[in-house]
Amino acid sequence: MVDVLPKLQRVDVWPTDRPSHLDQMNLQYCNENDSGGHRRSSHYTRPHYTGNPNGRRQRYRNSESLSGQSWSRDTFAHSSQFVPAPRPSKYAQKTRSQSMRSYLNQIKLIENLAEFKKHPTVHAHPLQRPIHGLACKCLPFSGNDLTSKTTTSLGLRNLLRVSTSNADRYFLTRKCCYVFHCLNLRTKFHYPVIPNKLIIKDECVAAALEQVVADEMEQKGLEASDKKAYVTLLAKYTARANKLLHEMKAALSSTLIRLTGYVLFKVFSNLFSSVTVHGGQKEMIERAAQKDMPIIYLPLHRSHVDYLFVTWILFNQQIPAPIVAAGDNLRMPVFGWLLRGLGGFFIKRRLDTAKSRKDILYRSVLQTYMTHALQAGYNLEFFIEGGRTRTGKPCMPKGGLLSVIVDAYSNGTLEDALIIPIAINYDRLLDGNFIREQMGQSKVPESFWGAVRAIIKVLSTNYGHARIDFGHPFSLREFIQTSKRREVSHLAINQPQAEPLPGCTPPLSPSPPDESPRLSISGSSPPLSLPLVNDKGHQRSLSSPANSNHLVLKKTSSNPSSAVTVANKAITPHLTGARSSSSLFGTEVTEEYRLLVKSLAVHIVYDAERCQAIMSTNAVAWLLSFVYRSGTRLSTLTTALDALRDSLKARKRDTGFSGHSEEVVRHAVQLLGPGLVRTEDFSGSNSSACDKPDYFIEPVTLLPNIIEFNYYASTLGPLFAADAIVVTTLLSMTDCDLWSYKDCSPDCLIDKEKLLQRASRLASILQHEYLLAPPCAKQGDRLTQALDNLVDMGLLQATVFPQKGVRRWSDDSDEDDVGYYHHFKVTPTSSSLEVIGAWRNMLVPMLDAYCYTAHCLQKLIATQMPDKEFIQSSQSYIGSLLEKGILKYGESICIDPIRNAVKLFESKGVVESYTLDSIRLLYLSKEFDSEDKLLPFINEIDSFRS
Repeated sequence: MVDVLPKLQRVDVWPTDRPSHLDQMNLQYCNENDSGGHRRSSHYTRPHYTGNPNGRRQRYRNSESLSGQSWSRDTFAHSSQFVPAPRPSKYAQKTRSQSMRSYLNQIKLIENLAEFKKHPTVHAHPLQRPIHGLACKCLPFSGNDLTSKTTTSLGLRNLLRVSTSNADRYFLTRKCCYVFHCLNLRTKFHYPVIPNKLIIKDECVAAALEQVVADEMEQKGLEASDKKAYVTLLAKYTARANKLLHEMKAALSSTLIRLTGYVLFKVFSNLFSSVTVHGGQKEMIERAAQKDMPIIYLPLHRSHVDYLFVTWILFNQQIPAPIVAAGDNLRMPVFGWLLRGLGGFFIKRRLDTAKSRKDILYRSVLQTYMTHALQAGYNLEFFIEGGRTRTGKPCMPKGGLLSVIVDAYSNGTLEDALIIPIAINYDRLLDGNFIREQMGQSKVPESFWGAVRAIIKVLSTNYGHARIDFGHPFSLREFIQTSKRREVSHLAINQPQAEPLPGCTPPLSPSPPDESPRLSISGSSPPLSLPLVNDKGHQRSLSSPANSNHLVLKKTSSNPSSAVTVANKAITPHLTGARSSSSLFGTEVTEEYRLLVKSLAVHIVYDAERCQAIMSTNAVAWLLSFVYRSGTRLSTLTTALDALRDSLKARKRDTGFSGHSEEVVRHAVQLLGPGLVRTEDFSGSNSSACDKPDYFIEPVTLLPNIIEFNYYASTLGPLFAADAIVVTTLLSMTDCDLWSYKDCSPDCLIDKEKLLQRASRLASILQHEYLLAPPCAKQGDRLTQALDNLVDMGLLQATVFPQKGVRRWSDDSDEDDVGYYHHFKVTPTSSSLEVIGAWRNMLVPMLDAYCYTAHCLQKLIATQMPDKEFIQSSQSYIGSLLEKGILKYGESICIDPIRNAVKLFESKGVVESYTLDSIRLLYLSKEFDSEDKLLPFINEIDSFRS
């Protein structure tokens, strides 16, 4: 089993020699017998005791004979000062016996304490490892008071090990440790109820009701002055709004959270060997919870258990539970009630369809409910990816729900909010696999009995370790201000971290009172103007609500209020007043607003992935998928894992495992199971009993097993994505096979500028697969860093040549404007070729899927096709190539890269689409409506596969 915490260590605080004063106190004056008498030792005379009633020993005053002597048995044996005394009376003997018994008990206690001091009991200390996922350099002010030197050096904490299970507790406490632990936690928070009446009377919902009623009256040909029809339709849609709220709203219960917390302790202790979190991250969220602003928890989504993980951890930290956005497919009997009581509020799984975009009432109700919840003091949690990842790597973010937070800040409802990215990872996925969906089949809808069967199956399986990582909280206000300054002056990246950006106000600091511009949500607008806030714009009434009006949305003079907006309309007529009723990326948002929300969403996903720990199954699956796909010996795999761990450490990425690499490999292979990894005893019959057994380990590359196996390997994809892109570009530019020139120079020169430009084109092709850099950084810098990694590895050697046609510098000239070509000389070695081969193999399945999906675009010439039909035909075509052996990697048939390829074709203008009767139809644009026009685009993708 893989160690999560280090093994016990014996620590000697004191020297091994026993101190002399312990021997002085450890004297056995007498041994009591059953009759209460005393046995005298044969080698010393009993000390002189007086017969006083208290039975106290008189102090010897002859310091001359006792000075300089230690208090030991030899002192009593050889000292002439100890004279036998008369036998005491029965009363004195009884009293003295009681006193001596008490005295001996004290001596025994002192002896035990002395032994404890000499060899103390040492508990397992958590791994002292640095904290990962700290705040980005573009946010220098966020959370300066959330971390310290102590926080960043704390180790891992296994949440399944509670203090009530310690050896110093009573037996009953240890036996029922989780019961007493949950009872000791403070979870009695007052979660205010948000009445439906307040939401429906909100200006946002009221405007939506007016609009849908007017649209239906116009559709039916009714007069606008027909009050009877207006009242009837208004009552109809008001009842629908109440029904939507009844089905949507959360109903947090402190009692249910406490009870579920205990149940989860028992369940998780059976499912996982450990559930670990960094101690510094725990301290960060504890300090963030003490701030007077809402917290937005944004986890990456891997499993249905994610819904419970964050709430369970906050319960352990005695932090109020957030309300959690859950898909309406989970609103099933029992489980839906449970999720609702734990803070879940149910929303439609897809808000970007044509039908949902027309449902203005639903969008306004959802937006208003979330805004009122934040105003009332609730924290919020939702999954930034929308749904669970089917590939193992993070999905591209969706900004619908995130736009509600930005909208609440822009109109003054919120002064600020803390954004906390979260990454959760497992040794083995609890939800099974996504093979069915990746093979193009429809998703099996969730049901009550299906959930019951899944739970029964899960409870009888070991899933290894689980790890949750909290990214550094950052201020929404600072991010928006910094984004605007970066957009206007392009100084955000170049500013020193210790200095504020020009005009940028640190979070929670006073702002100039005369600045009150706001975000423009609708209509045409000039460049984005951002509010600078100096007062409290929301109520944190979760613990102690003030009165019944605490749910009324308030705006202050620091953030844009309706009064300020009205006053400024004469000066800035393009500023809007009320909150937008279509903030969930509807039609009334400006392009600047869209870019802001998208930038924030990308930064959150990038930060969450950056702090995600790599589990043992991820590391072993990556090595077997891309380095030793044909199998290897256990000893070789162990050595490769050591090198991979060093590489992860150099890139400042944490691992969810520790211990010897051989044990890590055995642990991962056992968890992955024989369906994904085959093992064979490689020791042979000639090996002796003393030889260490070795095994041959090989991944199962058959479909559909390889798809599930690739899920675990893809977790490391974003970490090495830039390196893989540069390496793939480099190999496509070389005229020779580098593996034929191992450990010798092929005399191959690569132009640096051309290499980076071509790598940038490949990165653009894979833009829907990986986030190479946050919005505050340049993608080219990441590619340049990957190129430097190849130089450090020894694969490339920098070489400079003067440009042709440019005069060279000479001693008799004052000009030195000579230009140079920057080239790299390729010098392959065995070790470097193994590494770059793994990086290249990462992208081969994706490039195969993209290339042959592009070939299928010829089916759209002079015709149209539903997008689902086109994707299925592309997948069938790739499947036929796999059967013929033309394609090597079975992962190429997965549906996700094919869908991403279609998104790429649309973003490049190759394909266009429109919706007819809820069916999305694809067709070629005019610039690519023939085979001759398509061929250059197809060849561009295909050129990276060579």
